[in-house]
Amino acid sequence: MSNVHEKLRERLDMFPQGFPKTKSGVELKILENLFSAEEAQIALALRPFPEPVSTIAERVGADQKELGETLYDMSKRGLILRFKESEEVVYYFLAPWMIGVWEFQVNRLTQDNIKLYEQYYEEGMVPLNKSKNVAGFRVIPIQKEIQDNTEIQPFEKVSEIIESQTRFAVAECICRKEAQMVGKSCDKLLESCMSFGFAADYYIENQLGREISKEEAKEILLKAEEDGLVHFSSNHADGKIFMCNCCGCCCKALANITKYDNPGVIASSNYFASVNANTCDGCEACTERCQVDAIQIEDDIAIISPANCIGCGLCVSTCPTESISMIHKGPDSLSHIFANDNELTQARAKDTNKTFPFE
Repeated sequence: MSNVHEKLRERLDMFPQGFPKTKSGVELKILENLFSAEEAQIALALRPFPEPVSTIAERVGADQKELGETLYDMSKRGLILRFKESEEVVYYFLAPWMIGVWEFQVNRLTQDNIKLYEQYYEEGMVPLNKSKNVAGFRVIPIQKEIQDNTEIQPFEKVSEIIESQTRFAVAECICRKEAQMVGKSCDKLLESCMSFGFAADYYIENQLGREISKEEAKEILLKAEEDGLVHFSSNHADGKIFMCNCCGCCCKALANITKYDNPGVIASSNYFASVNANTCDGCEACTERCQVDAIQIEDDIAIISPANCIGCGLCVSTCPTESISMIHKGPDSLSHIFANDNELTQARAKDTNKTFPFE
């Protein structure tokens, strides 16, 4: 076992996303396959924020030109992040495992490294996610399905996220690509992972994805909604640099709900779906669209679990009788769908890791 790779593992584990140790040591196999011992040592010298080559070279006592070439090569292989201020001034910084180094291997996947990545997710990331108190992903609801009289917060408004950006890139979803390569893929949109700003620069320059226009970005989001994919981004209000479009069968984010009972990893949107029992005919269109199995048909009526609904709006967009609508979360809107206060308390208790606007 390489001591420098173990030190790098410890450093990556300091990111909020984590990179925990496993009993099998599969994470070290991954790092040893990606980083040479020299590169791992260089990565250890980086900070989690951008620094120019001159600053890094001075800190480690290396030749600036040689170090710059090594850093550029590492960044081209998706091992570290690169931010170019100009042709003359380039910054480098450490990247987390997720969202970061793993996603940057999307064009370097093989049958061998997929096995390692999948094994590590099961042994390392799933147990870690069960202990998290703050969700890393936030659901962005389908904007057109929100009731017109409901205020949509900018960090949940797809159009404002897109309109605030000037450069766009799209790449293949690494989750669905891995599934495809091992014969377990679904038929949903593959080229669907979007990045913005400096992240788009990185994806385009590293040929991880292709540059698209603002209009193309909007078209991809519409296609994702047609395919029943859930919009995800980072769980903070400003400066979003990526948007994933996830399925419940292949994607690691939704797998926390569908496979591993880790709802705390996902921050639901500030909306939930509600059914009008008077017009619902139990056609099951919504159950097919729901990516988290939050909808059941009982007595020919769709029943939506408020504790499981992530507020994506996919069920609303294809309801033939328009019996489902999106409702903003609030004390009054939630309480009317529970039989009594005790039931509401129990539902919240199951959802302790999610952030509600009224709590």
